Amino acid sequence: MTFSPARSLVVCRAGDCVVVGTVDADPARVNRLASLGILPGAELRVQQTRPVVVVELDETVYALDREIAAAVLVVDVVEEAARAAE
Repeated sequence: MTFSPARSLVVCRAGDCVVVGTVDADPARVNRLASLGILPGAELRVQQTRPVVVVELDETVYALDREIAAAVLVVDVVEEAARAAE
């Protein structure tokens, strides 16, 4: 498994599978996201991006305000099989 360059969660598209790289926010917000499991290394599947960002983590779905989602930097998960086909 390899990763693409980092980008904000708000610019992802529905269906994207991403891994959290960092959370660039105040400590209280970082702690709140971490309590949900949204922390570096977590794999998310983006379900929608407007009007809020909806992500799936394991079998739980979270709706994140766009301001909060903007602080979450992620990278795409690129499966090796897909890269070999390129």
